[in-house]
Amino acid sequence: MRSTGAATDWRDASAYASLLDADRSFHAWEWLRRDRAYREAARAERVPEAGRARPGPRSWGLEAFEDPDLVTPDARPLWSREVHPFVLSAVVARVGSAADAFDLARFAALAKLHRSEDGIEHVLLADGLRALRLDVIAGSIGQGPAQLRYLLAGIASAAPPLLTLQRLLVFCRTGRFARSLHRPEAKAGRWVLMLRAWDGLAAGADQREIAAALLSARAAERRWRSETPSLRSQAQRLVREAGRMAGGGWRALL
Repeated sequence: MRSTGAATDWRDASAYASLLDADRSFHAWEWLRRDRAYREAARAERVPEAGRARPGPRSWGLEAFEDPDLVTPDARPLWSREVHPFVLSAVVARVGSAADAFDLARFAALAKLHRSEDGIEHVLLADGLRALRLDVIAGSIGQGPAQLRYLLAGIASAAPPLLTLQRLLVFCRTGRFARSLHRPEAKAGRWVLMLRAWDGLAAGADQREIAAALLSARAAERRWRSETPSLRSQAQRLVREAGRMAGGGWRALL
């Protein structure tokens, strides 16, 4: 698998800078949008071919196709709860007081709503770097303010949606994503290097060029393999990690 259509200058660190502050759902998106099969399926969904069946978005863990040409922070991938456990389920209980009502229209600039065939409303609140996922499994929040009853169960399985609930409460109160609840990803720098290495390979760069651009200018020297064996090992490891991520390893980010 090679990157296709995701035209980003892999040598330009600034082109990837937003990912350093993005949560892992957007890192996963950057890998998915480079998947040739996904790009073909997403485009076919926009212009379907008569009589030809295509895999749906759930094949890639999405509730709906997202345009693969959209980069972070412009993309709004709507991950399904099967691959992304940080999804809070809720039902509409009744129209509550103003203090207790959730009004999606208030956050229209940051909201994406997709209603699936089974009637579930899949809601994404995102600013391009941080995101909240909510599934309304009974009732509707697309028709005006509503009070929500949140559904939590279990011990370990309750932790991800519980964190999402905490994030949602702060977001509704302040209108912003709390940095204390959306901490920067400690591995973001490494993930970005892997992504740039993969884009470099797709652009035809060899291991030496990737090492020189991403790791150390010493790789540009003629005898870099013999004189800097540790640098060579770093480059090989980076390329291997990038290949594993592109081969489906990105799903572990979710």
